[in-house]
This record gives sequence, C-alpha cells and structure tokens, in this order.
Amino acid sequence: MANGELGDINTMEQATVLSKQVIEHNYADVEQSQDILIVWLDSSIHNNNPDCQNTIKQLQQVVTDVHTFTDNDQCIEFILNTIATKVCMIVSGSVGQDIVPCIHDISKIDSIFIFCGNKNQHEQWVKPWFKIKGVFIDITHICQQLQQITRQYEHNTMPMSFMASGKRLDQLDPSFMYTQIIKEILLTITFEDKHIKEFVNYYSDSFVDNEIDRKKVKQLEHEYYQKTPIWWYTTERF
Repeated sequence: MANGELGDINTMEQATVLSKQVIEHNYADVEQSQDILIVWLDSSIHNNNPDCQNTIKQLQQVVTDVHTFTDNDQCIEFILNTIATKVCMIVSGSVGQDIVPCIHDISKIDSIFIFCGNKNQHEQWVKPWFKIKGVFIDITHICQQLQQITRQYEHNTMPMSFMASGKRLDQLDPSFMYTQIIKEILLTITFEDKHIKEFVNYYSDSFVDNEIDRKKVKQLEHEYYQKTPIWWYTTERF
C-alpha cells in the first residue's frame, strides 16, 4: 500500500475517533445538565393524588426535571430564576387564559401546552399565542410533543467535528464552511417579527412577479412560528 493512501486512512480514522468522542461527551453533558425542564402549573395539582403522580411519572420519562406549581406568582418567579435555557410549560385551561399573556414573552419559555378536560372551550383563545402547541386532554399526546422537542434540542446542541487534529480552518472545503454558517443561522438565531417582515418585503420586491407567489410569501409572514426554521428552509414553496 502506498504511503499516501496509508496516511489518508490514518487521517480518516483520527477524524472518526474524534467525532465519536465529541458525540459521546455531548450526550453525557445533555444527560447531566438541566438545560431543559418541564413546569406544570395547575391550581388543582395534589402531589399525593394517584392521577397527578402518574402524570408526573409519564412526564419524567421524557424529561427528568419536572416542577409542579399551584401558585401563579411562585411559578413565574421560578421560571425567571432557573438556570435552564429551555422551559416547556404545561398549564390548565382556566389558569392558562390568565397567565399566558404574562409569560408568553419570557425567552426561557420554549413551548406551552394547555392541559384541560374541555378542549373546545379553549381552542379559540390560544390561537394568537404562537408558543402554545395545542390544547390537550391526554397527557400521552403532550409527552409525544415533548419527545420531539427534546430530540430536536439534543440535535441542535450536539457539536460535531470531522476535522483531524491540526487541520487548519483555511484548508477546509468551502461547502463545509457554508453548511456550518447555514446551520448557525437556522438553529441559533432568533428571528423577530420585524426580521420576517423585512425578508418578506425584500423577497417580494426582488423575486416575486405574480400574485400566486406573493400569497406564498405572505404565508411565510403569517405562519412562520408554526413551523421550524429547517422546515421553511427546505420547503419547495419558494
């Protein structure tokens, strides 16, 4: 075997080993850290109640860190002071209608689930609040949504490197660098309403030449927060 080919194999093996080490280390960090937690707010929660205990157990199968509250102020204070970077909140319908306007803009709150016994009663008032993922009468469906959130979070926070030790950044393939930049934009930058409007206006003026495409672009403006950035980036609408 030629020395050049042997060197290439050794380099690939080093990169593979390094990548595995990074991934394994990151999974350990995810399991040990408390970057994501669940907050359940309901005035009728009783920790000694078998139904409440069962609900908490189901939630802990998804996220081990579950905190329950019956008092609105104590709940908000906890969220503001927690070191967690992502809070998934579960609230009853009656409590949610009063507290959601107060907490919706808290950056740590990633998603809100309305957990109640009468779905029809609360489906209308939740519509303006994009962080609300839905109205649920079954904790199983909430757990399914939480599993998707935690998987996406772990994926987004997993640093992966395929560079061999000593590799210079200016020797990387440009396509690799562009991919990293796109990933940074899509997964770490929080876009506000003004950013979406600026993009829609620019895109409409520069690329849209018919009413059908204009409606598609407007759909992005109105429905952006209902999908993930990756979904919009990969959609064939534009």
